[in-house]
Amino acid sequence: MVPTLVKEILEHEGVIAIVTQSKEAKPHLVNTWNSYIVVGEDDTFMIPAGRMQITEKNLKKNKEVLLSLGSKEVQGRFSKGAGFLIEGEGEFVFTGSEFEQMKERFTWIRAALLIRCTSFTQTL
Repeated sequence: MVPTLVKEILEHEGVIAIVTQSKEAKPHLVNTWNSYIVVGEDDTFMIPAGRMQITEKNLKKNKEVLLSLGSKEVQGRFSKGAGFLIEGEGEFVFTGSEFEQMKERFTWIRAALLIRCTSFTQTL
């Protein structure tokens, strides 16, 4: 289940790092905004994709994805500021209900990146 603190972080604008791995085991990183994330059912994050072609290519070979997100506005472990490392499996979708839901909100997308989160580790 997506922790309440993660949902609270997503209510504040910030940058999310999305990391995938190429077949050569080289990490690839892209960013998106906290406000772009839609939390779906079953610990799924839906992210609009306008580009992200290398991310898409990497996920076809290896579905593993890491996310890093945070906000200075949310109380963390020791002080103001909270962050998480999230592990999961990702895929791009071009049709279906998730895609249509994202396309309605973000008319510029070519796809929706779905990430099924498998672990949440608080880092801040």
